[in-house]
Order: sequence, then C-alpha cells, then structure tokens
Amino acid sequence: MRHGPSETSPLLSPRCGEVIDLSPGNSRGGQWVSHETVNLILMLLLLCISFGDQISESPQVRIFESVICYKHYESVDPSKILISREAVGPGAIGGVAELHCKVNAVQEQLAELRGYQQFFDGIPSLALAVPFGWVADRYGRKPLFFLGLLSFAFKMGWMQLVTWFWQAFDVRLSWLSTFHALLAGGSPSSLRAAAFLRAGAVNVSATLLMPPLAAWLMRYTPWIPSIIGTILMALPIIAYPLIPETLGFRHTALSPPDTQPPTPCGESAPAPPDLSTNPPPINADFAAPITTKVIEATSLLTQDWRVPALILTFISHLIIMSASAFIMQYVSKRYSLTFANATLLMTIFSGVKVLLLSAILPWLSKAVMQCLHLSSQQKDLYLARASLLLTALGTTMIGLAPNVPTVAISMAITSLGLGAHIMIRSFLTSLVPAHHIARVFSIVSIVDTLGSMFGGALLAGLFKRGMQLGGVWIGMPFFFIGMLSAAFAVLLFIVRIRPEEGKLVQEDDDEDDNDI
Repeated sequence: MRHGPSETSPLLSPRCGEVIDLSPGNSRGGQWVSHETVNLILMLLLLCISFGDQISESPQVRIFESVICYKHYESVDPSKILISREAVGPGAIGGVAELHCKVNAVQEQLAELRGYQQFFDGIPSLALAVPFGWVADRYGRKPLFFLGLLSFAFKMGWMQLVTWFWQAFDVRLSWLSTFHALLAGGSPSSLRAAAFLRAGAVNVSATLLMPPLAAWLMRYTPWIPSIIGTILMALPIIAYPLIPETLGFRHTALSPPDTQPPTPCGESAPAPPDLSTNPPPINADFAAPITTKVIEATSLLTQDWRVPALILTFISHLIIMSASAFIMQYVSKRYSLTFANATLLMTIFSGVKVLLLSAILPWLSKAVMQCLHLSSQQKDLYLARASLLLTALGTTMIGLAPNVPTVAISMAITSLGLGAHIMIRSFLTSLVPAHHIARVFSIVSIVDTLGSMFGGALLAGLFKRGMQLGGVWIGMPFFFIGMLSAAFAVLLFIVRIRPEEGKLVQEDDDEDDNDI
C-alpha cells in the first residue's frame, strides 16, 4: 500500500539531503541523526577504547611477569621472596624485586604466554568475521556493536580477575579471554571499514599520550593504569543508547518507503516489474555455483603473478606489528630495565611513526614525484622498497644493539620503514581492476590476520630459543624480521612496472595535475 506525502513528510528525499531519517517507520533509531553526529560519537567511543588499551597494555604485562616470577622463586629460590604468600597483594606485586624477574625462566614463560594469547585472539577473527557480518546485515549492526563494546571490557576484566586471584588461578587461564571475541566476531568489517582512517588517527594519538602516563603510574603500582584502562574500555557501554541503528541508513537513502528504485529528486519512477508470477528457477546443483564463485574470486591471483607476490609481503607487516609490542619485553630483559622505563622507551618508536605518517611520507611522496618526475605508481614502488630496506636495517640493529642508546636509534630507524605496507597497498591497487579491488583487500585482510596470529607465537619461540643460546642470540626474533624484510625487499626489486601501465598511470597523473 502506497502512502502519499503528509505535512510531516520531508520536502527533500534522503538522497538530496545530508540528514538520514531514523524515524520509527524507517529504522530502529527513532530520531534524525546526521552522518557527522554518528561519526563523532563513534570516534569518541574509539578514543576511549584506544586510550584504555594503550594505558593498560604494559601494566598488564608487568602483572603477568610478577605472578610468573613469584611462583618461579617459590620453587627455585625462596630467599628472593620479599613478602609471604599470605601477605602479598593482588598480582604478587612487590613480592619479588622486579629486576630479579629478568631471568630466562621467567621471561620464557612470559613470552610464551603472550605469544599464544595473540594466536588464540586471531582465531575468532578468521572464523566469525563472515558469519557476524551476515548477522549484522540481516538483523542490524547495533546489537553486534553492543556486544563488541562488551567484549573489550570483558577481555581486560578476565585477565585482571585471573591475576588478581593469582593464588587460585593458573595464569594461563588468561587465554580464555579469547572467548571475548565470540561476542564481537573478531573485527567485523561493517565497523572496521567505515571508520578505518579516523580510527587510525585515534590510535596514533593513543600510542603517543598513554604509554608515558602508564609508565608514571606504574612507579606506584601497575594496577592503577590497568584498572583505568578497563574503566575507559567500559565507558562506551554507557554511550551505547546514543548509537543509531545503521542498517536502515542505506535502505532509507536508496529506497523510498514505497520500495521503488531511487530516482533524481522530484521525479517519479515506473513501478518495478512483478516477478511473483515467474520466480527464478532454483538450481538443484549447489556445488556448481559455489565452485564457480571460488574460481572467480581467486582468478585474479593467477592472472598477474605480481598480485599474489605483493599480497605475500603483508605477512611481514603484521609480524613487524607483533614485534612492536614485543620490543618492550625484549629491552626490559636484555638491558635489565623496569617495565615502566621500557614503556617510556617505546614512545620513541611511536613518536617517529607518527612523524613518518603525518609529515615525512606525505612530503617525500610529493618531492620524489616533482623532482624525479616519477608517476604515482613508480613512487609507491620505490618508496616501498626503501621502507623495507630501512625495516631490515633497523630490526637487525635492534637485535645487535649493545646498549639502550643504540637500541633507541635502531627503533627510530625501524619506525621509518613502517610505511611500507601503505605504499605496497597503493601500488597493489594500481595493478588490479577497479571491480576486483575489494576482493583483493579481503584476501589481504586474511593474510594480515594469519600473520598476526602466527607472528606472535613465532617471535615468542625465537625469543625463548635466543635466551637459551645466550649472548647476541637473544636478538634472534629481530634477526628473523630483518631477514624477512630483506627478502621481501628483494621481491619488490623483482617486481617491475610494465611499459603500458606506466603510460596509463602517467596520463592519469597528468590529468589530475591539469584538474588542479
């Protein structure tokens, strides 16, 4: 049944305005909300979550170390214990001097605990991303968004519960925090894709501001920043009612209530044909269409060998990201630093990364195109090669660094190479037809997840083996990353731009310059 316009109907259709109708008739929101308002609310929520994650990361690692350390000396050397089991507080903080916790036995268990945690955390992302995406598109994004907000607080809360009552629980029970992702399905694309760039900016600010604050608070007790982090992660739950249901956004904007297809403002459209009398036949052979779709989805990987080669390089990106969180434990162990001081050292890594992404890369990209007369495609490829070489050099120097000043310089060099994946992604986009870009990025996302899952466990195993060998081999995880980065840099030197591609890209760049 069609309804004519009334005195409460908007004069312009949603396609012509900037405001989205979330009235009860069109969606579950019951209000008028602009895109800017929705984005602002989401950014504030992401700000709380990112700040909470960054301020609690290193304190929680220190609490894990304290529990493992106390139990180790209980069985090996009780003389190192300063406070009895009956009197020591939550997390066994203060039970053993922190510098005594840098022995190999304690650090091996800590590295193993964190490595397997990272592996388990990746499983829901692989297994549930597609099902939860379907549920979100079918029943609405807001309920799953609420579960996602709960999951962040639940994960930290469970870890704190295990370490608070460390005398009753085995510290490895913290691995069960992985089940928090069953609430959120890992990283649903419906949320991740919409706010990717803004979330990146939020994370950058969090990595700069929160670690120094956490380091200062850890001088009193790591429980203070850890609990503050959990509170910050739980705050977005309170703001949940302010989030509108986004499932109706697109349907409202694209389809009027009478279900006719969208038309220019003020024009009418013919009624859609009635297909009820001639429904499409149902194919009884379900295997054939599924097989065809799989072949179509992977066909682009065989059309151009450069595409799978470039996708493969994203493995190194996530392993390097795993190493950035692993560096804190490494410098704490190798140079006998407290976790508070190691956290302060990590601000160098974050600071150079921010400088790289906000100033160095944009300026360098513009400079090489203007001074060297390179196309955008050439610029991306050359900068990706240079970035991987810097990463290889920096991580190798981290493994060899004999003292804190040297490792600080090495971390800065490594940070200068962290833009490699951005350049590779841009170059990869130029090689793929426009209608295949989303498909390629889906494959890249899977490779990223696998790299993150196995990267943490692999680095933990290499660190454990390095400590057993002793000496310079303690830097084995960073030697591995250096060799991996160098190998992928060689691969990028093999990748070439074909002459016909260079001409097309140059023409596009010239057109863009003329438009400007």
